Amino acid sequence: MKKVMLLVVALIAFINSNAQTAESAAAHIYYQRYASAVKELKSIIQQNKATPYVWYMLGEVYLSQGKIEAAEKVFNQGIEKAVAGNIPKKSAALLYVGQAHYLLLKGETDKARKLMEELLELTKYKNADVLIAVARANADCKNGDKDWALALLEKAKKRTKNKASVLLVAGDVYRTISNGSMAVTFYNHSLAEDPSLAEACYKMGLIYKTQKNTKAYAEQFTKAVAVDSAYAPALYELYYYYFFRDIGKAGQLLPQYIRHSDPSIQHQYMTTDYLYAVAAYKEALQAADELIKSEGNEVQPRLYKLIAYSKAALMDSTDAFAAMKKYFTYQDTAEYVARDYLLMAQLSEFQKDSVGETVQWYKRALAAEDKSEDSLQLMQHIAFIYKKAGDRAEEAIWRQQIIQHKENPNNLDLYNWGVALYMAGAFQSADSVFGMYTAKYPEQVHGPLWQARCNALIDTSMEMGLAVPHYKKLIEVAATDTVANKTYLLTAYGYLASFEANVTKDYEASLLYFEKMLALDPDNKDALRYTGILKKWIDEDDGTK
Repeated sequence: MKKVMLLVVALIAFINSNAQTAESAAAHIYYQRYASAVKELKSIIQQNKATPYVWYMLGEVYLSQGKIEAAEKVFNQGIEKAVAGNIPKKSAALLYVGQAHYLLLKGETDKARKLMEELLELTKYKNADVLIAVARANADCKNGDKDWALALLEKAKKRTKNKASVLLVAGDVYRTISNGSMAVTFYNHSLAEDPSLAEACYKMGLIYKTQKNTKAYAEQFTKAVAVDSAYAPALYELYYYYFFRDIGKAGQLLPQYIRHSDPSIQHQYMTTDYLYAVAAYKEALQAADELIKSEGNEVQPRLYKLIAYSKAALMDSTDAFAAMKKYFTYQDTAEYVARDYLLMAQLSEFQKDSVGETVQWYKRALAAEDKSEDSLQLMQHIAFIYKKAGDRAEEAIWRQQIIQHKENPNNLDLYNWGVALYMAGAFQSADSVFGMYTAKYPEQVHGPLWQARCNALIDTSMEMGLAVPHYKKLIEVAATDTVANKTYLLTAYGYLASFEANVTKDYEASLLYFEKMLALDPDNKDALRYTGILKKWIDEDDGTK
């Protein structure tokens, strides 16, 4: 929220000489109810009751809202009225200060300075309101003279009983030059002069917020509300402070803020956000629909995301998916965050979109994610999607990325990578991965088991004996627990028995492996049959010798 550009205390001269509506407008400005202030000031102007101060106030409100062109128009019209009414420049000094403020914001520094000095000369540096206004204008502009502003405030302090306003503006000057400690000092001094000055607490809170001193800024915003329960800027800050910490407390503050701030469509957005935050999804959806109807094409695109999350929470993935599509259509790409892509990816997956489209959303989420742990989870899920789709080659690529991403990959990471490569037919690469597994976890069976499987498929004829050393290693590791590893041992014995019988023609060695199979599984039909055959061959060989 924009800082207050004017203080009620700085407009005493105006208030004393005008109707109650002007006093009310000044109060609106202090509480940052700018729309209400503009309405009342325009009403005074339309009734032809406006003094130069009214024009000044209206122009300053526009400047505080960033409406530079509107402010220029108001200052020019006010000056025209003053000239036409034969009001001396000295008597309308604040109005001309407003014009100088505008010029300073536009970057016409020399012209603005010349006008300010002229006004100060006209008032002989004795008009505290003019001194404060010039100081405030310089504080508000990047190209303003901050040292000069502080010097003028020293003069103003000697010429006004309202020392609180002078000290407050001095705090503003120091705040604009990033001297937070001095700014806080002067804000505290202003509060000592006027304990009801909630604005001083609020501005200290803003400093601590910039410094990310959570405890300190929460205390100052709370103090501001304690000092003045109607001070909307502090209520706004407190609401969002608690929104992410204590939604119940935020719920108490929201109606207070709405009551004490200008009527605004923003209130409906805040209410809708609150309803979603407390999981009142149906009510949040109703509020969102009303906003869309009233705002039309001007509705904030983020509302479609809220609708999507609400629909998803109500298990309506179809409508949630449609809402997220609208969000991505209308929202500025600079506003996208990782969670946006993640939700779209999850909804796309649920809608059974093509694997390629779903994965693309997950990849976008991954690219936008800055948390290592969350990035890892996204990689793992992408790998899972490819595995589920039967695209083991793509799965293997992501399994490798997972290992490269993790500081200390574990045995399961290597296992999943190796198996994915194996299933993709990349047996040589899979063998290399399981070689790493064997080296790192020599006491586990999975390394030699899968190395044996890989090499068996590389050397399908067994002629090179590539799988043999790995099956022997498997037997060595698996022998520590023959019950748990029975299946692996039977496989290894069977392969080696076949290798010895068919490649090396060492029937006795082959028979030995089959006998080991029978020791584990006495009813194994293959082992029984081949044992008989081998014994016959051995006997025949003995008979021929």
